[in-house]
Amino acid sequence: MIRTFIAFDLPVNVQESLQRLQSELKKTEAHVSWVKPERIHLTLKFLGDVSPEQIPAIQSALEVIAASTRSFRLKVAGCGAFPTIKQMRVVWVGIRGDEAPLKELQGQVEQAMVPLGFKAEDRPFKAHLTLGRVKGRQRLRSLQDALMTYHAFEAEDFDVTELVLYKSELRPEGARYTPLFRSSFKQ
Repeated sequence: MIRTFIAFDLPVNVQESLQRLQSELKKTEAHVSWVKPERIHLTLKFLGDVSPEQIPAIQSALEVIAASTRSFRLKVAGCGAFPTIKQMRVVWVGIRGDEAPLKELQGQVEQAMVPLGFKAEDRPFKAHLTLGRVKGRQRLRSLQDALMTYHAFEAEDFDVTELVLYKSELRPEGARYTPLFRSSFKQ
């Protein structure tokens, strides 16, 4: 079985902006497992474990979606924590910009996976990028204060131009993501 998810990547300049934000948040010394900036992506659908035989059908479905999708522009903006800043488990940055095409794309991906045997997500889609996962309660007040300080964080605009099916391998040093294929949008 292959652990997989559908996402899109961020350009290097956005990754660098996220790294600068993480550097500021790390100064709090809160017990957080920070995601390496080059591994940060926007997940549209987590599929979980799939058999290698399912990959061609997933690829075909994503290629159909990509062929009917035009590129759109997004911006990384704002930061916070899930489920709340007081009970944080995940530190995130938000997404703004052409949110309507993003929601449309995510909905198409969600619906395309149902006939392939993947359960539709119960929760509404909330576009975000995970910066880190809280691993302990120490120094959280300092992190909460830092998130309030950087609540208006913004990075550069970027274009979304493709869908990526990733293989995720969980390792002691952190997850390793390998693209299995990319489906470019029509231009």
